[in-house]
Amino acid sequence: MAWNPWIGIEPDDTANEEVKRLYHRTRDRATGQTSDTVRLTSLTPQTAGALYDLQLAIYQEAKGLTLREKEIAALLVSAYNGCVH
Repeated sequence: MAWNPWIGIEPDDTANEEVKRLYHRTRDRATGQTSDTVRLTSLTPQTAGALYDLQLAIYQEAKGLTLREKEIAALLVSAYNGCVH
């Protein structure tokens, strides 16, 4: 079985339409930047999108949690996201 790398950065001006859609969907509206995690996993746009969706779900649903649960959520978000929201 051949090794398929999944860590690597596609350029912002890539010809890959799937990566273009990924970058557009995940770009921070305030800064115009794409998170480091999305960029680092952009060779596999489906993986990058899934990681982004996971960190976003954790970030949005972290309300009403105990302090310990918030710490765990923060750890998960920081592990899956290269930027601060």
